[in-house]
Amino acid sequence: MVTETFSCCSHCGLPIRGGAGAAPLFCCHACRLAAAIVGKSRDGVRNWALLRLGVGTLLAMNVMMISLLLYADSVNQPTIPLFRKVLFGLSAPALAILLPPFFALPSRRSGASLRMEALVAAGSLSAFAVSAVHTWGGSGPVYYDTATMLPVLVTLGRLLEGAAKSGAAELLRSLEALLPETALRVDDGQCREVPVAELRPGDLIRLRPGERIAADGIIVEGTTTVEEGGFTGEPLPRLCRRGDPVTAGTVNGNGSVVIRAERTGPELLLHRIINLVQKAWRSPSEAERLAARAAALFIPAVLVVAVAALCFWFWQGDPGRGWLAALSVAVVACPCTMGIATPLATSLAIARAAKEGVIVRGGAVMEGIARTDLLYVDKTGTLTQGTPTLTKLLLTGDVLGEEELLGCLAALERGTSHPLGKAVIAATQARGIEEGVAAGIVLHPGMGIEGRVTRQGKEGLMSAGNAGPADDWGAEVAGLTAIDVTWDGAPAGRLFFHDPLRPDAAGAVAAVRARGIRCALLSGDRAEAARSVAASVGIERVEAPRTPAQKLQIVSEADSGTSVAMVGDGINDAPALAAADTGIAIGAGTDLARQSGNVVILSSRLGLIPWLIDLSRESRKIVVGNFAWSFIYNALAVAAAAAGLLHPLLAALAMVFSSLTVLGNSLRITAFKSLPDPALSDSESETVTAPPGSTIERERCSSSQSLL
Repeated sequence: MVTETFSCCSHCGLPIRGGAGAAPLFCCHACRLAAAIVGKSRDGVRNWALLRLGVGTLLAMNVMMISLLLYADSVNQPTIPLFRKVLFGLSAPALAILLPPFFALPSRRSGASLRMEALVAAGSLSAFAVSAVHTWGGSGPVYYDTATMLPVLVTLGRLLEGAAKSGAAELLRSLEALLPETALRVDDGQCREVPVAELRPGDLIRLRPGERIAADGIIVEGTTTVEEGGFTGEPLPRLCRRGDPVTAGTVNGNGSVVIRAERTGPELLLHRIINLVQKAWRSPSEAERLAARAAALFIPAVLVVAVAALCFWFWQGDPGRGWLAALSVAVVACPCTMGIATPLATSLAIARAAKEGVIVRGGAVMEGIARTDLLYVDKTGTLTQGTPTLTKLLLTGDVLGEEELLGCLAALERGTSHPLGKAVIAATQARGIEEGVAAGIVLHPGMGIEGRVTRQGKEGLMSAGNAGPADDWGAEVAGLTAIDVTWDGAPAGRLFFHDPLRPDAAGAVAAVRARGIRCALLSGDRAEAARSVAASVGIERVEAPRTPAQKLQIVSEADSGTSVAMVGDGINDAPALAAADTGIAIGAGTDLARQSGNVVILSSRLGLIPWLIDLSRESRKIVVGNFAWSFIYNALAVAAAAAGLLHPLLAALAMVFSSLTVLGNSLRITAFKSLPDPALSDSESETVTAPPGSTIERERCSSSQSLL
């Protein structure tokens, strides 16, 4: 089996067939010219391609003017041969200037549209050759105006296409522009401005108010706020103190701080996001592959029609009309509309999502999101904020006191990054309790943790895991997350945690349901706690408690024909995320490599899920519209050209118009609305009140919204 290799167009970034190499690759003649013209004109240098187009157009316009005189019989009969020779003299250099790029295209790498460009060039040369024979070797009509204006119109149209298609690359360039050019590096206590390229991990960087951050790092001095809106779409600044992570490309607020660089250069999250998007562009969807196959079959079909038209009009005794009809068929046919109908819209949608902080790992993934029928949602860290606080502790035995239990459990939880473990450690530190020492820690994903703990001379095997039934717990804690703790197998205590809902959770679920998608809650927490959260956000179906293996089974056993999406934080949900048709890892931050989802949402904004569904559906609508237009246009235009109703110049204008129509329709995705800024919620304030019955007050985690 032969596997196709895909690379990216060096100008617009669209996927094209062919492996990456040292020489730049282009998807079409338009991008080749646009890359040359636009890429260098930014530096104020007049490019050879722009000069060539200008000179070629000037010559072609003179050819048109003289041809009009001949058509209008405004030239004396004896001077007609002279004027024809003048036309020959103007047309030859015009074609020599305009046509070489048409034949120099790497068609074997870039697909059918490039071979069509060469076919148009061949038609132009044929018209010139027939005209030259009639000029120097006898009588007959001449077509110098057609021969010269065809490459002018096609080149101009392709330049406009290339400029339009560069919108996908512009979206990524806007991300690259978030990185500053210089930074203040602290060397031996002195600040020195250096290029960002010279920064290395471990460097200390001084950030002044309003400056863009030049490296992924950790704050080592000072307090500030960081605006991440241009990077992840988060509308509210994040409060950052010493020890909190910051990301390159975000904006320092009103504080002056010093950070220690952790990642620089290609390792920056910003560059990794751009690489992921470019990799996604190189993963064509099924519709793109279908379009490529259709375009490849389209060209032989057009050639057959052109030859048939030529033969028909020769048989009718009108060879001149036959040549024009065949040329018009070759010119008016527009396989490029099929070639760009899907990849451009899909690539623009992927880039648009990246600008909002959503990484979609391929065109097939973007297509699949629109087909979603059932959405499974994780609870902890997804619907909830993932920053639980210990609100109540009950001793269920006499083996440990309250401080002993917390001190030993905190030591055990040091071996995990689970949110409940962090809550235990935070509560222990807040109360000034001495921690023990843990060894032989064993983590059971989705179930609990165990290990041997020593504290103040007391040693035993401690385990913590999901709590049992809640029949006699009382109404004030029935909806809370709970874990049971044992010491050497004997019950020791039960801890209750409150994890507040995200402010946008209910709205996001309602928006997803309004789009005709069923929602279900998958959680490893107690059924009572899961049902409480589900009721708060409007989800009726609840699957809890479920282990990671059970979550995987539920997702895998969805009804045949149902497109399943799974949303989770990517920790205990990794198997289910990988098994779903669309796995969405939310709140991923910089840990992109660890995520099992084929969609990664950098922030924790649940509203991006219905937004992404809308984006995918809009992209699909545009693709369908592009295909419909391409089919209707080519069917009508080729038929009219074959019937001799379309002059080659009008055919060229029609072809350009068709391409620009598809491009304009595809570019609508770049104006897709952003997610509205959510209202400032209570969760953003400095103090959060614990629920009734709490004995331990919740502390604010300033880095809970961190990207890292």
